[in-house]
Amino acid sequence: MEKIKVLIADDHQIMVDGLKAILAKDRSLDIVGTAGNGLEALEFLKKEPVDVLLLDLQMPVMDGLETTMHARKAFPDLKIIMLTTNDEGSIITSLFKAGATGYLLKNASKDYLIQGIKDAHEGKKVISSHLTEKMIESLTDHPKAKEGAIPMITKREIEVVKLIAQELTTQEIADQLFVSTNTVATHKRNLFVKMEVKNSVGMIKKAMDWGII
Repeated sequence: MEKIKVLIADDHQIMVDGLKAILAKDRSLDIVGTAGNGLEALEFLKKEPVDVLLLDLQMPVMDGLETTMHARKAFPDLKIIMLTTNDEGSIITSLFKAGATGYLLKNASKDYLIQGIKDAHEGKKVISSHLTEKMIESLTDHPKAKEGAIPMITKREIEVVKLIAQELTTQEIADQLFVSTNTVATHKRNLFVKMEVKNSVGMIKKAMDWGII
């Protein structure tokens, strides 16, 4: 029986080492590599075949959401499981819309994780059981920020946020707005500062809370 090829992407080495030790005990799994951020994961995917990508949500250089968008377009058969500590419903929904196959919390048992990888490989959706309710809540309840709490965001910046939420890559946003990728990157950096977030996931969540998208 051919083994399931797994790539682990997480910026915490202790987490990577722990996952490798756990998954190595199952003979049906083959850990083909590791990556410290989303960009490294994409570069690895170009070189070697991977069946399932275990992907952290919050990473430097390229976070889990943007990595998922790029990976799904370049490798449509790849199964992506988010492995994170974040259990916010709106973020979970965004990741599934972006093409994730599964969403598991890092406190999941080793048996649950291994079975999740096998299920994802077979094309099944995988999610930690109690997170389903949070996803449903996120679709019906978007709290608005208090009056005066929203900073001054330009019309072009709002366009960028909306396009990111529509799963467009930086290059696709640049093409649609007729600007350079550097300009898009500058808008994103400005938005991170204005919205006091660290990545695209946080930006989308706060934009939803504020009613921008």
